[in-house]
Amino acid sequence: MSQAYAHGHGTPVSGGRAGPGLTRIRLYEEAEAAADERLRPVVEWVSGHVARPHPDLGRRGAVCPFVPLSQRLGLIRFALAGPPVRSESDLTEAALALKAHWLAMEPRSGPHTIDKTIVLVLPGLPRETVVHVHDRLKPEFVGDGMMLGEFFPGHPGPGLHNPAFRPLHSDTPLLVARSMVTNDLPFLTERRYPPGRRALFVAAFLQHQHAAPPATRARALRELALARGELTE
Repeated sequence: MSQAYAHGHGTPVSGGRAGPGLTRIRLYEEAEAAADERLRPVVEWVSGHVARPHPDLGRRGAVCPFVPLSQRLGLIRFALAGPPVRSESDLTEAALALKAHWLAMEPRSGPHTIDKTIVLVLPGLPRETVVHVHDRLKPEFVGDGMMLGEFFPGHPGPGLHNPAFRPLHSDTPLLVARSMVTNDLPFLTERRYPPGRRALFVAAFLQHQHAAPPATRARALRELALARGELTE
């Protein structure tokens, strides 16, 4: 039985095996998180912003199209580190625990694997700490078919459909673990990444996204060839 806690009082989730560092963070179901003053603002932001349409988004649907279903299925968790994160080494430990929890959390197979999400809440953490640890650990998450999202106040990252929109802004710093999906290819091939990292990301995408449409896989193969070609220049 996993020690992936789904409840604030530490009730373990069944299915999955215990791993090192899992107790570094504790997971809360959405209703419990909403009752906790440390987590409530983030729960309200997810429900009131991320799970809803926005006039500046540039497309129809919720800011994150997967969150509404994740909420309906009860597959979103909010997490706090204990003791609180104060440094990059602390956040590295907490982020690796986040990854282990996500991998152990049910369901671990089937169509709803893409609907499980864990939001690690990091009150008061400097944005530089979030950026550095996210940048260092993202390849490890992507290699396992996951995505690691970073959110913090004033995040400059532009929206995919409207560059003036800032979807990664959050009043509270966060790291978010979720499944890689077909629509993630544009985020894995951003030119801000050096070619070696893009090649790693796209190779992982091709490995994990077997059901991607032919046109998407063809684009991924072109991006992989492009990145590898840049490495030999």
